Order: sequence, then C-alpha cells, then structure tokens
Amino acid sequence: MSNKSNEPNWAARERLSFIETCAWWKGIVNRTDLTDLFGVSLAQASMDIQRYQELNPEAMTYNLRLKRYEVAEAMKCVLGRPRLEEAVSRFMDGGFHSAWPGGAAAWDGSAVAVLRVPTREADEQVARRAFMAILNGQRLRMRYVSVSSGSDDWRRTRPHALGHDGTHWFLRAWCEKNDAFRDFSLSRIGEIEWSREQAKPPQPDHDWQEWVTFRVQANRKLDKAKRQAVELDYGMTDGVLEFKVRKAMQGYLRDRLGLMQADGTAPEALLEQWSPVSRGPAAGEWRGGARH
Repeated sequence: MSNKSNEPNWAARERLSFIETCAWWKGIVNRTDLTDLFGVSLAQASMDIQRYQELNPEAMTYNLRLKRYEVAEAMKCVLGRPRLEEAVSRFMDGGFHSAWPGGAAAWDGSAVAVLRVPTREADEQVARRAFMAILNGQRLRMRYVSVSSGSDDWRRTRPHALGHDGTHWFLRAWCEKNDAFRDFSLSRIGEIEWSREQAKPPQPDHDWQEWVTFRVQANRKLDKAKRQAVELDYGMTDGVLEFKVRKAMQGYLRDRLGLMQADGTAPEALLEQWSPVSRGPAAGEWRGGARH
C-alpha cells in the first residue's frame, strides 16, 4: 500500500517551489498562477505566497497598483537551483497559459527551439538481455556489426558494464575474439542469445574502474579575445576546465568536445587538452578501451 500521509506536505512544497520558479524566471507572481495550475482557491494561493515570503523575505515585494508580487533584483533561490531548462519547459512550450509579459509568442512555443540530434536506439530485446547479463554476471553470444573492421559476425563476450556517450548506449565487455575489453554499441547488435551461463570477465577492467582528471583549455592558436570568450563560455577557472571521467571513456569525451589533436588536427577547434608544459603536445594519446 502506498503512503498517503505526506501528500498535503508534498503538494504544499510543490506550490512553494513553483512560486520561486515564477519569481526567478518571470519576475512576477500572481495568485492566479497557482489557482490555474494547482486548482487551489485564491485564499490558499495567498497563504502559499505568504509562506514563501516567510522563507525568502528579500525575494519579492507587492505592487499594490498592479496587484501582483514583483521580484527583487537581488533575489536568491532558497528551495533549489534555478535551471533554464525548467523555465523553458514551464513557460515557453505552450503548456502554461497564464498572463505573460512577453506576449503570446513567449509561451506558444515559437520563442524557443531545441536541436534534436538523432539518437541510436537499441532493439528492446537486445537492451534487455544485455542488461540482464550484466546484472547476473552472464556470458553473452551476439551478432555484431563492427564499423572499425567492417565485420558482421558472432562474438562471445563477458559484459560487466553499460556506458552512454550522450548519443547512444554501449556494452562494456571482455571480447573473447580479441582477448581484450571492448565497447559494443547496443544499436549495432543484430542478434543476441538468451543466456544463463555464468562467466565473468577473466581479469579486472582497470580502464573502466580508474577515474582520471580531465582538463581542457581554450585552443592556444586562438587570439586572446577568442580564448577569453571560450573561457567564459565554458566557465573555466584560471583558463582551465577540470572534471572527472572514467579512463575508458576519455575517447568519447574527446569526440564530444571536438578537441584539437596533439598533431594539430582540427586547428579550428575551440578546445584542446590542457598541458602544464608550454611546449610539446597539448593532448595526450587516449589509451582507453577500444571501440568498434
């Protein structure tokens, strides 16, 4: 049985969060914003706004002439981090038809466009059996189409993990054909057998288990003004952007970032791998698991 005891508290928190979202992104809050979306009474909406003002007293002031709450320029959010994606979803996709100072175009969907990059989808049975094999430590026999070799053959693998590079899922597995760990794109697995054979990888996958610190900087071939623009765009600190990544996934990361290579390939690239040395290669060789 589900626990219904906290539903009123959950609903009240949702309304308070919505008030904060309206104040931060729209700059104004009306009681009708709450009544239209949540179906509460005007009296309840007033109490919710008053409660939010108690939580964040510097956030809004009431405009008596226009009968609305208006955001203070120095407002800070107290219930969560504001995200542009949430604002777009709430106020610019046509789903919220409250009064909006930008006019109808602001909320009918015409004021925002999102590029939809084609994704590589895996067959549902392939995804299911791959997932179960990882979960239960099972050996998998599958027919795989390789881009690197151009082969289309059956492979015996011992999978242990799943990865996603932002566009597709891949299976991380010990390949018995190559005697090495390989990444197999789920969308290129044509057939996969149902397996109950227990067979874990014969050795640890160190490249998968190890996390490395990845650092990038603006391409040093750009002029100073362009480098500063890139540093601002990526929120770099002291000219460097730093984050953690599995060693086996460095190659995917390099591809996604479009990094300039150590040999100067892609000179128009905005980013290159950071090197503390002023001379020499700016990007090291990737030695993670091979891709197919």
